[in-house]
Amino acid sequence: MLLVISFLFKRSKLVVFFSLTLVAGGFFWFSDNQNSSQHAAGELTGTVTLNDGIVIDGDAFRAQVLYQGERFQLSYKITSEQEQKEFMKLNYGDQLQVAGELEAPEQNRNKNQFNYQAFLYRKQVHWLLKTNTVQPMAGKSTSWIYSLKNFRKKQLEKIDTEMDPQIAPYIASLIYGDRSYVETSVYESYQRLGVVHLLAISGLHVNLIISGLLLLLRRLGFQIEKTAIIVMCLLPLYCFMTGGNAPVVRAAIMTICLMAGRLSPIRVTSLQALCASFILVFLFNPYSIFEIGFQLSYAVSFAIILSGRKILRKVSSSILSSLYISLISTVSGIAVMSYHFYEFSIVGVFLNIIYVPLFTFILLPLSFLAIFCLNIAPFLLFIPSVIMKMAVNISESLATLLQKIPFTTWITGRPDQILLLLLIIFTIYFFYSWEKTGKAYRYLIPICLCLLIGTINITGKVSFIDVGQGDSVLIQLPWNKGTYVIDVGGQMAFEKEAWAERKEPFSVGKNIVTPVLKANGISKVDKLIVTHSDADHMEGLIDVGKAIQIKELIYAEGAETKGIMKKALQALPNIPAKAILSGYRWKKGDATFQVISPTKKGEGGNNDSIVISALLDQKRWLFTGDIEKETEQALLEDPLIKADILKVGHHGSKTSTTPTFIDKVEPSISIISCGVANRFGHPREETLATLRNSNTTIYRTDLQGEIIYTFSKGFTFGIE
Repeated sequence: MLLVISFLFKRSKLVVFFSLTLVAGGFFWFSDNQNSSQHAAGELTGTVTLNDGIVIDGDAFRAQVLYQGERFQLSYKITSEQEQKEFMKLNYGDQLQVAGELEAPEQNRNKNQFNYQAFLYRKQVHWLLKTNTVQPMAGKSTSWIYSLKNFRKKQLEKIDTEMDPQIAPYIASLIYGDRSYVETSVYESYQRLGVVHLLAISGLHVNLIISGLLLLLRRLGFQIEKTAIIVMCLLPLYCFMTGGNAPVVRAAIMTICLMAGRLSPIRVTSLQALCASFILVFLFNPYSIFEIGFQLSYAVSFAIILSGRKILRKVSSSILSSLYISLISTVSGIAVMSYHFYEFSIVGVFLNIIYVPLFTFILLPLSFLAIFCLNIAPFLLFIPSVIMKMAVNISESLATLLQKIPFTTWITGRPDQILLLLLIIFTIYFFYSWEKTGKAYRYLIPICLCLLIGTINITGKVSFIDVGQGDSVLIQLPWNKGTYVIDVGGQMAFEKEAWAERKEPFSVGKNIVTPVLKANGISKVDKLIVTHSDADHMEGLIDVGKAIQIKELIYAEGAETKGIMKKALQALPNIPAKAILSGYRWKKGDATFQVISPTKKGEGGNNDSIVISALLDQKRWLFTGDIEKETEQALLEDPLIKADILKVGHHGSKTSTTPTFIDKVEPSISIISCGVANRFGHPREETLATLRNSNTTIYRTDLQGEIIYTFSKGFTFGIE
C-alpha cells in the first residue's frame, strides 16, 4: 500500500502522513473495540469506589464510581441537610455501599443537541447507576492519584469557604481549572464577549507559570540542567492538579519536549513539540480528539506556531501583534466554535487585547499569591484579596458595559459535513493567503459566506422540539422568510429548602430550546406564540428571550393575569407583546396562519389556549395547545379545524381529543408532545385508541424524540 502511495505522489512527507493516518485509524478502531461493558441493565447492589467528578449540588449527588473494574455514573437524591453534610466529607477512593438500577444513558432526543450518551461512552462509561440508598463504608483506596485528586478537592473547598466569594471563582478557575464556581451570569457575560476562555487555564498561563518557576529556581542557585529536570518532573503533577484539561496537558508536554531537546543534541522545534504532544495524548486517550478543549487548543496552537514564521515576525508593534494573535486564534477556532456552540464572538478579536493582559498579568499572579497566603500566611491574605477584588470589579463592570454593544456574537448554526469541510478548507486558505500576500481581510469573505449559508433554511421546516412533558414547535419558512415558535416548554417549579436548592437547576428554555434554535442558525424569531400560561408551555420563555431576539410576543387576552406570564412580561420589557383573540392572522408568502380560538378573554388556562390553523407546504396544520373537550366541542362547526397534520391537544390527555373532534379534523398524521414515562400517564390509552380508530399515523416525542417535517420531503426524527 505504501509503495503504491509513494509511486503515485513521490513525496516522502506525504507517505509519512498517510502512513500515520492509517496507523492512527487502526489504533482508534482497536481501542474502540475494547470499549465495552460486562454488565447489563437492571438492579445492582454492591460496593463502589468514588473515582472522579464528585459533585454535591443542593440535593443532588453525582460522581463517577468504579465497580468490579468498570466505571458507572452514579446519581443520588440527598434526603436531608444532615445527609448532605455527611456527603461533603466524602473523598476520592472512599467506598460506598449502594443499591439501585443500572440504566443506559439516554440518546440526544433533539437533532444537534448535546449527546450525553456519546460523552459518557468516550469516558468509557456505559451505565447510569441511579441509586436509592448510599451508605459510606470504612474501606478506602490509597492510590497516589486519589491523593492528588483529594488535595485538589480540599483546596477548592478551602477557596470556596475561606476566600471572598467574588474572587474565589477566579482563583479556582485560574489555578485549578475548575469553572463550576463561576456564577452563570458572569460566565455568560464573558462567553458573549468571546473572552470566556480566559477563565480556563490556557497554554499562555502554563508558559507564564513555567517561566516564573524557572526564574525562581535560577535565583535559588539551581543549574540550568537541574532546573529543567525539576520542571519536567513537576509538570505532570501540575496537569493532575488542574484536572487534566487539554490546553494544560498540551502545553506541559510541549514544554517537556522542548526542554528535553535542549538537554540533548537533538533540537526540537515548537511545531515538532506540538505534534509530539498530539500523538502522546492520542495514544493515551484516543477519544480526546472529540473533546472541544482538545480541538480548540491544537487548532489555535497550530495556527499561531505556523503564523509566527512569517506573519507575526513582520509585526513590530506589540499592540498589533496582540491583535494579530487574537485574530489568528479566533479564525482558527471558528469551525470548532460553530460546530459545538453554534456561535462565536465578533468583538472577541478586539476585547482579547484588553482582557488577556488583565487575566494573565494581574489576576493570575494575584491568584497564586492568594493561594500562597491562604495556605502559608493567612494573615496576609487581605493584601492580594483587596487588589484582586478591584481588578475583578473592573473586569465585570467592563463586561456589563460592553454587552450593550449590539451584534457582539454571530449565531452560525451547526454546519453540516460539507459546509464544515469547506469552512476548514477556507480557514487554511485564509492563513496561506495571508502569509503569501500579507493581507488578510479579503480572504475572510469565503469563511463569512460559509457561516452565512449555515443560517439559511432553504427548504422550510416544522420541528416539534422534544422538551419532555411540554410543548414547543419551531416553524421555519423557506429562505428565512419567517421564523415562528409556538410555546417554549418548561417545568413546574417546586419549593425547596435552602440547602436543597441547586446552583444551576435544569432549564428547558436554556438547555433545550435555545440550543435547538441556535443550532438551526436562528438569532431572531419573528413571532413567539405562547398558547396559554401553564409552566410546561412557557416557563422557558425568559431564558429564550434573553438569548434570542424576539420581534413580537403573542399571547391570548387574559393570559397575563397568571403570575407566570406576569413574571415573564416584567423580565422581558423590551420585547413587543400583543394580546390576541380569534380572528388574528398573518401571511408570509404561501404560508398562512389563522387563530381560531379563544373567542373571548380568558384566564390563561387549558381551554383558553391559542389554536392556530396554518397552511404550510400546501398542507393544513392544526396547533391546539392544551384545549380540552369543551373547546373542541365549540370548534366543531369551524371549517378551519380540518387538517392534514394535527398537534394533539393536552399531550394526549383523556380530557381532550374526543372521537367527534377527530372525525371533524380527519388528520392523516397526529403528533403528541409528551415526556418519557411522565407522571401524568400521557398519552392516555383512551386517546390513542381514538386516534387509531381514525386511521391516523401517530408520532410521539416520548418515543421518537424531536419530530421534524421538512417541506417537500416529509418527516424525520431525533431518535432514528
